Amino acid sequence: MNQTFRSGATDVARICERENSGIRALTLSRIAIGYVLSGTKYLHRNDLFHQIDEGDIFILDSGFHYEENTVGANGRFEQIVFYLSTEALQQTICGLSLNFGLSFTSRHNCPRCSSRNFVIAAADAPLASFFVGVDHSLRTSGLLHNDVGQRIKLNELIYLLLSAEDGCVRRRLVRSTDSSMSQFVNTVYDNIFNDISIEVLAEQTHRSLTSFKKEFRRIFDTSPHHWIIEQRLDRARILLASTSRTVSEIGTECGFSNISHFIKLFKQRYRCTPASFRKGEARVGE
Repeated sequence: MNQTFRSGATDVARICERENSGIRALTLSRIAIGYVLSGTKYLHRNDLFHQIDEGDIFILDSGFHYEENTVGANGRFEQIVFYLSTEALQQTICGLSLNFGLSFTSRHNCPRCSSRNFVIAAADAPLASFFVGVDHSLRTSGLLHNDVGQRIKLNELIYLLLSAEDGCVRRRLVRSTDSSMSQFVNTVYDNIFNDISIEVLAEQTHRSLTSFKKEFRRIFDTSPHHWIIEQRLDRARILLASTSRTVSEIGTECGFSNISHFIKLFKQRYRCTPASFRKGEARVGE
């Protein structure tokens, strides 16, 4: 039975599934910080899938993701997920800094941090114990069933994540305290599938076209046009594999107004037409 405790800008959910989910699109308006209790979770991106095993933590940025949950030896897929707004995360980090004199920085940098909208890492012993405790609380009438208890647990979670060894997780959280970058990234993700020009997108982020392209490359490590096309083709690939919608419907939904152009780009990227791909989908592991 799935259980969710809601409090303002934050939700804490215990999710249990008793059969494999198949690939499905997930649209997040907030950040998700989760832990897999049992089973395996897959995040699909381009023609790769990224595996999240039992005992792993993950952070998903707001925006579009493609997930697949498979049951474990106990016949269940189970996860704990904290859903929180960027503002709630920023307030939590600032509160830890102000109230306890803590200073969180990150010097970590790697291609994965720049090019992905998610982070996966093995949980250390304190983090694993934390999520086991949250699981117990959500199963009973415990600490997380009141606002004060939830704020305490959220502070504890962010403290544990930021106190661990510097890496992709800490960098992703520290980056969230930069409100200007958060606004930039959110605006980009909000418009991936809209019929919008790069010039208008630059205006919406309050930057000149030159400044927008420079900032975009710094964050995503590629050009805006190339990145947006990749995101649209990725979504099309998932929809072809997981729905019965027509190629034309999928192309339109993914932001391609010209279906012939969509088919051409898809064939360039995946070396087959959308129709051929649907007949024989192949997945590649990371």
